[in-house]
Amino acid sequence: MPHQPVTLDNPHAIRLYIDSADRAAAEPWLRTGMFSGVTTNPQLLREAGQRVADIPTIYDWARDNGAREICFQTWGATVEEQYRSAMQIREAAPGSTIKVPVTPVGAEVISRLRDQDIPVLMTAVYSAKQALIGSALGVKYIAPYFNRMFRAGRNAPDEIAHMTRAIPQDGSGPMIMAASIKSAQHLVTLTDIGVRVFTISPDIIADLFADDLTANAVRDFEAFMEDVI
Repeated sequence: MPHQPVTLDNPHAIRLYIDSADRAAAEPWLRTGMFSGVTTNPQLLREAGQRVADIPTIYDWARDNGAREICFQTWGATVEEQYRSAMQIREAAPGSTIKVPVTPVGAEVISRLRDQDIPVLMTAVYSAKQALIGSALGVKYIAPYFNRMFRAGRNAPDEIAHMTRAIPQDGSGPMIMAASIKSAQHLVTLTDIGVRVFTISPDIIADLFADDLTANAVRDFEAFMEDVI
């Protein structure tokens, strides 16, 4: 029986999502009970050897292991193509959150999904001004690409701080879901500027737990237990 899943109802709590379509990599971390859900995108599907036809399977194994929210991304060059792919995803994975890139085409798609009460994660966000679009459209999440901002020469903490100041992270509007995280320290930096939701790869999850002092303390505890059992 799966564990009790993490609640999505407290906007002040730190919420973590696994950024992976790889079942073998994601399932062990889902079983810890510390993750609210799973996020995917076309690149992650390809890296995991998955295809659109595998979306129902991904949705099922993620939910079976306690994920309350699973996100899949639209595709297509036009409004009709993107909207059609969103409907294809929802048919294959009912209840999934739809990821839509922040473009004029995406804005129209988001509006149509919003009118059907389908939750949307606006993705591929690189600047604070784009976050205003997501707020105006009433999306559930806005996903800025933290490390990719750095690589493009932008001040990522400053851009995201503008987002959290402009859009209160109290659940009354879109939550900033920081993506493109390359170290556990990035999470600490982002919590300091008000981010509460993160999507992170299995490698970064392992980095969260990594601490030599903790490892040494656990080793000592086990040695001491040998004398008291």
